[in-house]
Amino acid sequence: MLAEPEFYVVSKRKLAILFLATSSLYVLYWYYKNWDRYKSRHPEASQLGSMVSPVPRAVFWMFFTHALFRKVKACGHALPQVAGWRSGWHATILVALMILANVVDVLIGGTAGDLVSIASVFVLLPPFLVAQDKINLSCGDPEGKGNDRLSKANWAWVIAGGVLWLILLAAALQPGAA
Repeated sequence: MLAEPEFYVVSKRKLAILFLATSSLYVLYWYYKNWDRYKSRHPEASQLGSMVSPVPRAVFWMFFTHALFRKVKACGHALPQVAGWRSGWHATILVALMILANVVDVLIGGTAGDLVSIASVFVLLPPFLVAQDKINLSCGDPEGKGNDRLSKANWAWVIAGGVLWLILLAAALQPGAA
């Protein structure tokens, strides 16, 4: 039996579909799966003093992005495409974009703030796709072919996400929205 990859391998196409369909909520699952895979491959990471708990690391992902990207880079250090990756800068940019999107949404408010929030989903996608590229390379599946097909559960999330998008757009475009 082949060992599971060290991190969560998924095709960039599937990641983009689920990320966009769920208005970026998919990142919670993405972070959870990456930390869960890492924990299962590194039992020593669960020893006292070095707890790797996937759920809190997914929920508070902004605080653990740098650590995750460092571990991905260490995993793929023998590959030039991963070794040359500036994972710290990449993590900083991703976290800064998320913070900026939230601050702008709060400061602007109303319909304009809602539209900025919606646009931020499209701004955040490219950094996640680059990170997924490095994960896939590090795990020996550059195209993510091992996890490219949308499952029934994925389709359920796409449909639920479509409903969420309709609600978000209707609220953002509602006359007199505050």
